[in-house]
Amino acid sequence: MKKLLVITIYLVLLLSFSQEKSECDERSMPYWANGINSRIEGENPTLRKAFKEIQLSKTDISPNNGFITLRLNISKTGKFCNIETFQIDENYENTEFDNGELIKELEEIAVGLTDWKKDKDFKTYNLIRLKIKNGIIEEIF
Repeated sequence: MKKLLVITIYLVLLLSFSQEKSECDERSMPYWANGINSRIEGENPTLRKAFKEIQLSKTDISPNNGFITLRLNISKTGKFCNIETFQIDENYENTEFDNGELIKELEEIAVGLTDWKKDKDFKTYNLIRLKIKNGIIEEIF
């Protein structure tokens, strides 16, 4: 019985250490923490250029006012891992702009962003925020 217990413990330890984790499974750090300085090449002008077409084409977004935040998780090697989205109206209540269609388009653009640069090798999250005012995307930051 004792021998079986020792073998079981050994197998559990062996299996727990042998599982290889993906670089996307690591804990995310904020892009600004501890000198990580994670950013896209070209920074804000690059972001504005990437979203320019949708910014010009969407002129009647509903609800008319609010904010969208895209949280992009980027691996330590600059690979896109996943995206989280947050949408709030002008009263800071959860909402969906254009019945969820706008966020799909924005996510597609965000996933296509490349050339993430970092000063340190950590998985980070980077935020892209869009301000919706009077039915248009007024600001991207």
